[in-house]
Amino acid sequence: MKIAISPCPNDTYLFHAWITGRVATPPQVTFADIEQLNTLALEGKYPLIKLSFNCFREVCETYQLLPIGSALGMHCGPIIIAKTPFSLQELSKKRIAIPGKRTTANLLLEKLLPPIEHKHFCLYHEVADLIENDIVDCGLIIHETRFTYASRGFFEIIDLGEMWHERYQLPLPLGCLAIRRDYPHKEEILQTLQDSLAYAKANPSESHSFILEKSQEKQVEIVKQHIATYVNSETENLSERGLKAIETLCLENLLYSPNLLKPLQPCMP
Repeated sequence: MKIAISPCPNDTYLFHAWITGRVATPPQVTFADIEQLNTLALEGKYPLIKLSFNCFREVCETYQLLPIGSALGMHCGPIIIAKTPFSLQELSKKRIAIPGKRTTANLLLEKLLPPIEHKHFCLYHEVADLIENDIVDCGLIIHETRFTYASRGFFEIIDLGEMWHERYQLPLPLGCLAIRRDYPHKEEILQTLQDSLAYAKANPSESHSFILEKSQEKQVEIVKQHIATYVNSETENLSERGLKAIETLCLENLLYSPNLLKPLQPCMP
């Protein structure tokens, strides 16, 4: 099976046991930046793919949400950072680096804040350097960078995850796993993912080197923080509250049935 996922610790933690053959026949894996994954999702070539919830809105007629593997932030999400602090009222005139047009981070900017005139789209790992080199005034960071920006001398302007929670009192849907609706063995893949996550939880040390090899950040404690933040109960199985959060984020401006946002349900024995 061909799959496409990110090299971020929450994904490699979940997939390690499957990719290394501990729970099932290893798949053919493509690792890519989240915006590159969003583009691949639009092409529909991979039966199983990680993508932004923002992009999932565009492909939910082709792909079905899985109840496992989602990243939902709890009082946290993409953070706007800068070398010099400024007020949120000044943001609309600032040049801001954004890690992809179809990312949830970009959707949150549009949903939570006034329009911004100068957007600079890039890959997520480029954001901090663009700020450092004064190509932009500020940037929207995701993934591991939320745990390292302060050590580089950057300041937080706003955490969009906190803004989201204040407005909706819900977790923030960031990324998800989706399987192509025409794939014939969806329940089998779901079971494999459940087995892979269960193995990771039971044998946490086995995946350390694999996760560090793929991660943008190479510090063990940073990787542990990332996994602790974004691998939670909603990752294991989306709750009713998690599904409500997804509908709140994704349903606005959709013209088709909300049923397309419902996740695959495992077969009951």
